[in-house]
Amino acid sequence: KKKNIFTGVHMTVASLFSDMILIGVFMLAGFFVREIVKPIQKLFLPASLIGGLLALILGQQMLGLVEIPESFSKFSNVLIAPIMAALLFGVTINKKKVVGYMDYICVEQGIYGMQMCVGAGLGALLAVIWPGLPKGWGTMGVFAFQGGHGNAGAAGQTYENLGIPGNMSIGMVLATFGLIMAMLVGMIVVNIGVRKGWTKFVKDAQKQPDWYYGGVLPDDKKTSIGNTVTSSIGINHLALQGGWLLGSVYVGRLLIKTVGLVWPGVSVLPSVIQGILGGAIVWNVAKAVKLDRYIDVKTIKHVSGFLLEVVVLTAMATLDIDLISTYIVPIVVYTAICCALTLAIALGFCKLFCKDEWFEKAIMAFGVGTGNTATGLALVRAVDPDSNSSAPDNHGVYSAVMCWKEAFAGLVPMWTMTGVGMTMGVGGAMFAICIIVGCILFVRPNKKTA
Repeated sequence: KKKNIFTGVHMTVASLFSDMILIGVFMLAGFFVREIVKPIQKLFLPASLIGGLLALILGQQMLGLVEIPESFSKFSNVLIAPIMAALLFGVTINKKKVVGYMDYICVEQGIYGMQMCVGAGLGALLAVIWPGLPKGWGTMGVFAFQGGHGNAGAAGQTYENLGIPGNMSIGMVLATFGLIMAMLVGMIVVNIGVRKGWTKFVKDAQKQPDWYYGGVLPDDKKTSIGNTVTSSIGINHLALQGGWLLGSVYVGRLLIKTVGLVWPGVSVLPSVIQGILGGAIVWNVAKAVKLDRYIDVKTIKHVSGFLLEVVVLTAMATLDIDLISTYIVPIVVYTAICCALTLAIALGFCKLFCKDEWFEKAIMAFGVGTGNTATGLALVRAVDPDSNSSAPDNHGVYSAVMCWKEAFAGLVPMWTMTGVGMTMGVGGAMFAICIIVGCILFVRPNKKTA
């Protein structure tokens, strides 16, 4: 097997600063390429992804014009914990909304279970035809399609810690393919839905203004990235919010270390789990003791977003080109099958379960089930220009209620070390439960035929 080209890295403060300079340069390069090449904007490919691809092309694996530091391959291992911790800040559950939006929750979580089960099985099947594929590569689909590059990076990093480096590269490619499928297929479905009269708010698909995709925002569309919560005389606002985020990672590590005194096996849990546990503990304790007034969730999300951009860029810059080029066919086949099933479930069960706005909820479910929240919102916006649809709100409640599923990014790779049976079983059970619950709650027998 080909050895990972980036190993044995020793990082100093000076080398870290040099790395961040290079990351900044490629981030800007990716941004301006995206600004100039308009078709890229319509696919919702982020600047960090484009910048990482530029670094890959210019780096030592291809043209050799720029020396990509070995430490680039290690950023995800360090940064994924605070990224995952931030997901738990601000999570509140409104019981009334949970009940009201259960139809969408059943569909979206059903898609998640299907992708976990089918993805693991399909990956194992394709690995029989292409035996050199990394172990458990099929499980990367659910994270790449459901959580985008961030979750793909989290799962890929767990695999790397378990001695399987190739899945990080496959996850990044799958996440990119998912984004492309979300927008290309999604817009085709949107136009079909409009022609068939499935949409509630418009009679034709809306073209978004240019600023929606790129360029400078109009003055009335510019928003703040956060709100200060205390005087800057005492502490810089960003430093305070960063402290909450990093402190939650410390709490997660401390918890794992403490449990390890009783149960040594807990030490195998990846940093992803540490971040999720720490974020949940710190946020809920802060709320309980009324310290959440010192937390600005919006700023924390932006800090996490910045770290995610760094992870995406560095992961793309260190893709294993030999691996991807060798196995591009099974990756494309895998993407096509999983995305086709996702579309069928989104359309079929939203129409079956949802009494109102079934099509808007279906394209939201497809968009976030193949790309990310942004692509789902973009598809809904095309048929809801005045933001009257409840589909985005449905997904917001779903994200809060099902935030626990982020732990699978750490658990599934560990299960896969002994085979795909556990992953397929859990995914299949999740899908079955969601569909059965949906049928019980939302499918009513026709009185004439009952």
